[in-house]
Amino acid sequence: MSADAGQPAPSPPPATAGTLAPADRGATRIADRVVRRVAGRAAEEVLGPRGGGEVVRTSVDVRGSRVDSVHLDVGMAYPAHLETSGAEVQRRVTERTAYLTGLTVGRTTVRITRLARSAAPEPTRWAESAESPSSSGRRPWSERRAPAAVFALLGAAVSGALLADVVAVALGREPSDVRLRTLDWLTSHGPADTAVAVGAAVATVAGLWTLFAALTPGLRGRLPMSAKSAMPDATGATTTAIDRPAAAALVRHRAADVPGVSRVRVTAGRRRIAVRARIGFGDPADTREALTRTTEGVVAGLGLAKPPRVRVRVSRDAYWQPPGTHDSAHGQDQDHEQKEATSHAPPPAPASAP
Repeated sequence: MSADAGQPAPSPPPATAGTLAPADRGATRIADRVVRRVAGRAAEEVLGPRGGGEVVRTSVDVRGSRVDSVHLDVGMAYPAHLETSGAEVQRRVTERTAYLTGLTVGRTTVRITRLARSAAPEPTRWAESAESPSSSGRRPWSERRAPAAVFALLGAAVSGALLADVVAVALGREPSDVRLRTLDWLTSHGPADTAVAVGAAVATVAGLWTLFAALTPGLRGRLPMSAKSAMPDATGATTTAIDRPAAAALVRHRAADVPGVSRVRVTAGRRRIAVRARIGFGDPADTREALTRTTEGVVAGLGLAKPPRVRVRVSRDAYWQPPGTHDSAHGQDQDHEQKEATSHAPPPAPASAP
């Protein structure tokens, strides 16, 4: 035996990644929770401690190598330009999520759910966005997940049961009793039957409700904001909206600073913002004019695509008087009237001698 035969055979060199085809190297999959956290961290980079905001909730819809939608519920610092802040959050989330994950980000929706007090100075111009051209933004559409899930489950259950029965009959088995009873009942009942009429009415109502849910946005509690004209990457798929309670809280906070206003109540609708104020002093007409100017300035500063109309009502607040004040003043007025009547009365006639 030679000396070379006693030595172990050298091991083959390890295969490097360059010697394998790209299809044989495996695949990289990113979990939905990772994409959700990346989007949340990207939003926090804009809303962080310096911005004074926070991320309330984040949800994503990932399908393969594409992120169909990113939904963010955020809280903004007050005072802040909501249109500009929302557009900045959208841009940052879209760019950072696409860069860090390598996925294609489709639609990014930012919903402002709350406002927080900030130490930053209040902007002096509320109507800054009114100078820029506003687009006819549409109200964000709802995914209608609950109705879609209900109809999908019902359709799957009915279709699965019918398919199982058809396959069983094709294999030589007897049809199910439910199927036979249903066919017998349908052959013995016509359109004039009450049960058939009730079933048709229910099916009609369900169909109309489905069409209504498919053709309407559904998110009536949100006010759409106009697209930022200064953003070059703003597309129709990006939507910014503000909740109506948040808009009402902003108007109420500004209206409470008007001199003379003691109490104020604000109701924000899709087409109108109603302000009902009680004043403790001052002229109601002047206070109403000041409230109208303030509310219109706040609405213009929100940057809404379709600013709602402003309606202001002002009434005096009841005030308290010390007990006896009204009675004493009323008594003084009566004494003054009696004195005036006595001064204008003719002198009494002299008494006749007995």
